Parts: sequence; C-alpha cells; structure tokens
Amino acid sequence: MGRLKRIPDELVDQVRQATDIVELISERVELKKQGNRYSGLCPFHSEKSPSFSVSPDKGMYYCFGCGAGGNAITFVMETEGMSFPEAVSKLADRTDVTLPEFERSDQTESTPDQEKKYRMREAHRIVADLYHEVMLQTAAGDAGREYLEKRGIGESAMREFKLGYAPDQERFTVDSLTRRNFDLDEMVEAGLISVGRDGDYRDRFNGRVVFPISDRDGTVVGFSGRSIDGRDPKYVNTAETPLFNKSELLFGFAQARGAMRKNKQVVLVEGNLDVVRVAQAGISYTVASLGTALTPVHAQNLGRIVDEVIICYDGDKAGRAATIKALRLLEDVAVDCSVIRLPDEEDPDSYIGTHSEETFIRLVEQERVSSLEFKSFYFRQGKNLRLEGERVRYIETMLEEINRTTNPLLRDIYLGKLAEEFQLSKESLLSQVKPLQAPKVKQERRVERKTNVAAPQDRTFTNWKRAERFLLAYMIRSEEVGMEVRDQLGVDFNDPAHQLIAGKLYEFYGAGAPANPDRFLTMLQDASLQRIVADLEFMLMPEYDPDLLSHYIRAVQNERQRRTLDEEKSRLNQQTDIRAQAELMQAIIERKRRLKDR
Repeated sequence: MGRLKRIPDELVDQVRQATDIVELISERVELKKQGNRYSGLCPFHSEKSPSFSVSPDKGMYYCFGCGAGGNAITFVMETEGMSFPEAVSKLADRTDVTLPEFERSDQTESTPDQEKKYRMREAHRIVADLYHEVMLQTAAGDAGREYLEKRGIGESAMREFKLGYAPDQERFTVDSLTRRNFDLDEMVEAGLISVGRDGDYRDRFNGRVVFPISDRDGTVVGFSGRSIDGRDPKYVNTAETPLFNKSELLFGFAQARGAMRKNKQVVLVEGNLDVVRVAQAGISYTVASLGTALTPVHAQNLGRIVDEVIICYDGDKAGRAATIKALRLLEDVAVDCSVIRLPDEEDPDSYIGTHSEETFIRLVEQERVSSLEFKSFYFRQGKNLRLEGERVRYIETMLEEINRTTNPLLRDIYLGKLAEEFQLSKESLLSQVKPLQAPKVKQERRVERKTNVAAPQDRTFTNWKRAERFLLAYMIRSEEVGMEVRDQLGVDFNDPAHQLIAGKLYEFYGAGAPANPDRFLTMLQDASLQRIVADLEFMLMPEYDPDLLSHYIRAVQNERQRRTLDEEKSRLNQQTDIRAQAELMQAIIERKRRLKDR
C-alpha cells in the first residue's frame, strides 16, 4: 500500500469553503446558537459547562477550556485520527467537490502512525464488504443468512448494519488480504487475522456471523463474530487495536446517531442482536456496549447527544446488577434515566420473538419506570422488610440513591413514598437527604474549567508575550499589518512558536494570498500551531491603532534586548581576558542605554 500525494491547494480551498462547519461539528456536538456563534460541550475533553465555540463566519472552532482549535479539516483529523489528505478526501465526499484519483506515492504529509491507521481502516472496509457479500450473494454464506433469518432478522436490517458471514475456512480472509498486498503482521495487529502456534496466519472469525463495529462516523474499526453451530467461544471479538477501543465504542451508534439527536433519547441494550432486532422493530435509536459494562466514556458520549437513556438490559440477575451500575454512571453526567423491566431470563431479542414488536414498543413507550422506581424494586429483593434491621438498611440504601438524583420532583416523590410506606415523617427523611448542591456543582464546574485551562497552555501571559499575541492576531486579520510588522520586526519574536507562525504568515502573504485565517490555518498543518492561530482568531481585540501596534513592537524588541543583555552578562562573568571584559562591559552599557531610551 502506498501513500497519498499532496492535494493541490485550490482543491483544498474548495473543500474547505464547501463544508458547513456547524453541520459537521453538530454530528458530534450538540450546538446552541449564541449570537453569531454556536457553543457546546467540548468533544476533546470532559466538561459540564460549554466552553467550545464554533464560528461559521470564520469557519473555525475553539475551546476556551482545553485550547483545542482549528477548522473543518483539522476537526476531522483530530476526531478520527486521519491524515490531512484523508480528512480532505472525507470532507470532499460530503460536498459537491470532486477530487481526482491520486496515484499512490512515497511523498506524503502523513505520519507513520496515520499511514498505519489508514491501511487498517482500508483493510477493515474491504473485509466488511467481503463478509457482507458472502452472506447475501453466495452459497458459502447460506449458513449465516439462514441463522439470522431464524432469529427474525430481515434482509433490510442485514444491509443496514452490514452484517456478514466469515466462510468456515482457515485462510479466506488471509488470502484476500494477501492478494491486496496488505502486510499480514499489520493485519494481525489490526485484529483481522491471527497467528497459530505453528506461526501460520489464519482467519479469526471463520464460521461465524459477523457484526461490523463502526466508530461514531460509520467507519468499520472492528468485528464481533457469533458462533452459529455451538462452537466455543460463543463470541470472538476484536481486541484492543490502534483503531478499536471498546470502552469508547457502542455498537449501532453510527446508525442510531441521527434518530438519537432527533428524539433526544437512546435505548441502551446489552447485545448486538438486541440492537438489530429493536431497530428493526422501529426504534432506531438503539445502541449496545461491546461485550463489556457501560463505561464513563460511554456515558459522557451519550450525555452529549440525548436527554434520556432508556435502559433495557437482560431480565436476569446479572442484567439487573448491570442496570444499577449503568444508572449510576449516567446519573454522574446528569442524564435522565428510565428502565424497561423484562421478565426473568428474557432479553430484548427473545422478548420480541416470544411476544411481538408491537408489545415491545409498548413497553418502551408506556411501561418504562423511573430510575428510582427500578432501584426501589432492586434493593428490596431478598429482604424481609417486616424485620426492623432489614427495613432500616433498605431505607438507608434508598436515601443514598435519592441523594444521587438531581431531579427535585423525583426526590420529593420518593421521599413521600418512603414516608408513606414505612409510616415515617417526611421531615425526618428529608433531614437525612443532602440538599441538591446546585452551588457545589457550579463550583466544581469552575474548578474543572480552571484545571483544563491551565493544563494545555499558560493563560497568564507576560507583557512581551501578550504583545506578541496581539501582533500576530492583527497580522492574521490584515495583510497590511502583517507586512508592516515584517518590515519592522521580521521573525524576531521571542516565543519560538510565534516565530514559526510569523514566518509562515509572511510566506502566505508573499504568495499573493489575501488575509484569510481559515485558509492560513490549513496551510500550517502543524496541530500545535493551528491551536495557537485558532486561539488568536477567537481573541477579543482592541480596535486597531498604529500607536498601539508600535507599542507592541517595542515591547517585543525590549524583551529581545533584555535576553541579549542577560546573555552578555553571563559571558562577562565567564570571561577572563581583560580586553574582552572591557568590550563586553561597553556593549552592556550601550544596550542598557538603548533599553532606557525606549
């Protein structure tokens, strides 16, 4: 596999200008309009109060919390781990811009890690297509197709989730990848094939119905293979790879994302077949964690999109315990939760098969219970509430759970229920419940933001650094100012990053480009410099004044003089030659005089 050549600047500009950055980012972040900008919770770090800002006029985004910033192209690169050419190509596919077919070349703008991930994504796409085609188009896939049909899965659902079948052959996938010149050791690392004890490469999912696992944007990054003939293990899943992190991914997320945003709800189930069966029943906003319990990252990702999570885990003891754990994680991110209580030993897939799709939909829409009601049911199991000790422990447990909820109406309802059921005064129970802690939440948010701001970059700038930032901000906005600073200061900035940005900006204007922060940011391609430029572009600026510009330039020059003075003093202390000492002393006196005159 080769590498992508550089895409011409004019085509990059077309893709960038044709991309609606608000629409793009809205697919990952719930944005709310505030004046001429949009704000939301930052996708690059965990936060409870929005500090992420998107400007459609500038074509840029910036987080005032963690410092992440850029344009549409950098957003795709950062969120999907893509190289620059890959991100441009992906955005081109969303627009009317057509990119020519580029030959593969050793010239690249990608890092080795990005190149590896590109090859792995390409291999996953090819393998997913192969398994899907085998199941729907060939006799070799009859076993897989018939199994799914017996489980009540129709062809439309098979196509929507791109379900497939891996032929029961040891080298079907290995040979397919070999013919396409993929490095087999890299494919082992990607989790697509395995190596036997004898050192031979062999298929990993052979003889199994295969569920492709996609990232948030629908790119296949792994597989879950289910046994259909009783062989063990029942499931073979992709392990952790450079593309696949099961603590972050949810099966069905890409298919459900649009419906989740529209309905502000998600149904959370345990199994892949549950997702497909429930979605087929008409509830398209359904997802499942990948063979593991819900994680804090899962909860945060769901909390950014929906207002309510409807948990429909298996009706057995393990499913009920998992429901309690999930409720607590989701409550930590302030999401409303409700629960569907299935009969013992039932899961959504079996329930729909035993009853009907309509009956299950009625469960979801009309018979789900609140999180506190489910907890009341769960924590009284196995207890004899006629015994005083058991009764006290149950009440204490329920008070702890009431403390967890931030919904004041639910708190009040359940305090009333506890008081009525156990003939207690509501006031005595209320004295055991903590206040809603609204001031504390606000304080935590302030602390969180302060921590996040301090981590990526120091916001307490010295006078010279502040001057350099204002100079660069004016220069990015105006070619005329940029050329004036070039003539007076050149690249003699004190901060190395500022030197690089100034040099690139002079090159940008020298090539005849007009002032355009979005286009300039694309030209930089270095993520750390792009963040600085985005920060500068979102700065509140005083109105331009030539005298102010001169003041900033002098502040930068004075700092440079001071640094040179410190270096000369250091050399003077180390110098033993009397004549050289005299020359250095004269130079120091002269430099001090110039600094005093400024």
